[in-house]
Amino acid sequence: MATRREIEIELLPHERDVLLKWIYTPEVRSQLESLAASDSVGTITVAPYLLGWLVSDLNHAIVKRGCRDEEAIELCERLEYVERSGDGRLDIGGW
Repeated sequence: MATRREIEIELLPHERDVLLKWIYTPEVRSQLESLAASDSVGTITVAPYLLGWLVSDLNHAIVKRGCRDEEAIELCERLEYVERSGDGRLDIGGW
């Protein structure tokens, strides 16, 4: 269970794949790798600063590394929403 300072983020398998492709944060990578075999929604728990790094890594991939993957762009937008709201559930905000 997340502490008050941590945020739980529900991710679909394809979203986890996008993050594994583009992010560089070891703490998050280890959580994603542990969920890799699952075909269902998985939850990672991150501190707000790590969420900021995820958004930054995806933005960097889109702007500087030429990522034109629509799933990466949509996930970046969703993670920005999570960063603002603190709500990482999939059923909020039309996600």
